[in-house]
Amino acid sequence: MPFITISATQSFSQEQKKALLHKASDAVIEAVGASLKSVRVMLHELPGGHYLAEGKLDTPAINFRVDMIEGRTEQQKAALIAGLSKSAHEATGISEDDVRVWLIDMPSTNVGMAGGKTARQAGR
Repeated sequence: MPFITISATQSFSQEQKKALLHKASDAVIEAVGASLKSVRVMLHELPGGHYLAEGKLDTPAINFRVDMIEGRTEQQKAALIAGLSKSAHEATGISEDDVRVWLIDMPSTNVGMAGGKTARQAGR
C-alpha cells in the first residue's frame, strides 16, 4: 500500500498524465521503500469552477493525498513530499508552489489487503 490520489485543476495531455502517474509512483518507491507491486495511483481532473485557492477560481494546482500504513520516519515523509512536488513540476510544468501533499498514516488494522485480510493479518 501506499495509495496516492492526485487531484489536478486543469486538463493535461495524455503524455503529461502518464508522466505524472509514473513519476508519483517512482517518488513513493524511492522515498519510503514501497514495492512497485504495492503502489496504487489515481488521477482526478477537476472540471472548471471546482477549485478555489486564495479566493480565485481555477488556479493551477496539483494536490496529492497519500494513504499509507503507519510507520514511516519523518525523513521518509519529508523525502516523499519533496519527491511528489518535484514529480508534479517535472511532469506538468506546474510550479512546486502550487503543489500540496497530505500524508495520511493508517493503522495496519484499518487497511484491507488481498484475500480480505487486514494488513496486520497479512503480516504488514
